[in-house]
Amino acid sequence: MTATTGVTGDPQDLLDARPRVRPDLLISAAMRRGPAEIHLVKIRGGQVFEVAAKECFLIRHLDGHRSVADVGDLYAARFGRRLGPAQWSQLLWLLHQRDLLAADGQSRPRPVPRPGLRRLAGAFRWAFSVPAGLAATAALLALYTAVGVRSPHLWQAARPALHDWRSIAGVVAVCYLSAMLHELAHGVAATHYGCAVVRINLFRLTCQVEDYQYLPARAHRVAVAAVGGVLNALVTAPFVLAWALSAPGSAGHRFAAAVALAGTAQSLVNYVPIAPLDGYKMLSHQLGMLALGPESRRYLWSRPHRWVTRRGPVYPGPARIALGLYGTAWHAAAAAAGTTAAVAGGRLLEPALGRAAYAASAAAVVLTFTLWLASQPGLRPARSRTHQPVT
Repeated sequence: MTATTGVTGDPQDLLDARPRVRPDLLISAAMRRGPAEIHLVKIRGGQVFEVAAKECFLIRHLDGHRSVADVGDLYAARFGRRLGPAQWSQLLWLLHQRDLLAADGQSRPRPVPRPGLRRLAGAFRWAFSVPAGLAATAALLALYTAVGVRSPHLWQAARPALHDWRSIAGVVAVCYLSAMLHELAHGVAATHYGCAVVRINLFRLTCQVEDYQYLPARAHRVAVAAVGGVLNALVTAPFVLAWALSAPGSAGHRFAAAVALAGTAQSLVNYVPIAPLDGYKMLSHQLGMLALGPESRRYLWSRPHRWVTRRGPVYPGPARIALGLYGTAWHAAAAAAGTTAAVAGGRLLEPALGRAAYAASAAAVVLTFTLWLASQPGLRPARSRTHQPVT
């Protein structure tokens, strides 16, 4: 059975059919959205669907070689229940409606990476080995430690450069080049791990990878997200060394110090686990969770209702820990940022409003934060699946 071939009303004809999903269908590993375990299913260049584990099992086994009865036997052995003809009809109809079944004669060529990215991925294959990863981690820790320990001296050396427009322009140029290489590194890493559709715009500083979320290995998804910050650190390292070796007080010494501080900050900020930064994606992939931020807020805000009424979704233990810790840390960071903004705004307005400036500033911060939270999905009811489960 394909997208254009139906079955008769005879249940036996349905069980004998051999449906096949599209050959270009991308299916993710198991992920968790809040309390539910789901898989992402995507047509290349098309829509993304969220399906439950049971539905994903059926989709993976609809290969055109097994009959519906064969897949039903596998499903019964795996989940302990057998699907009836009505459930099979509903599932196949939904797959057809979503254009997930292969059409007669459908054969799309598998996309291949761009030649430039393919060559770069081949040339830097060694950089994605385990020894190279361990060496890069050690080097990053050494760099960040050195800059952290020497930061007062770096700041003193860099301050004169901040009053020289030529030095400022140079720092901006180096940071922009580093950002371009950051995006290129994402694309090279994705290509190395098997992603074929990579779109990079170095001037707008964007890298879109259609299929990296569907890589089977969690470590590979984390590596694709992490490599950009590593590249920023590699660009910064020569300037840290140049600052240490150059004559104090020289123009090169001042410029190298300024780039070392700016580049280290540029590298480190990528690892902050707040959307849309790379650190947020790394943590989400490592935990195997979708919408970590919104779901953590939904989890925390649903706890009082759960404690009082004993109703609501039941979260497994690992999800409770991950969502609870992340949500608590996020709210603490938001409170700290809001307090800082309120105090800064109060000091700015105090000459005009007096002591009332702090109340006005705090009210503005609270209102802004409340409106932002209200617009986020984390405080709304969990969104429905793309289609209702039939299994």
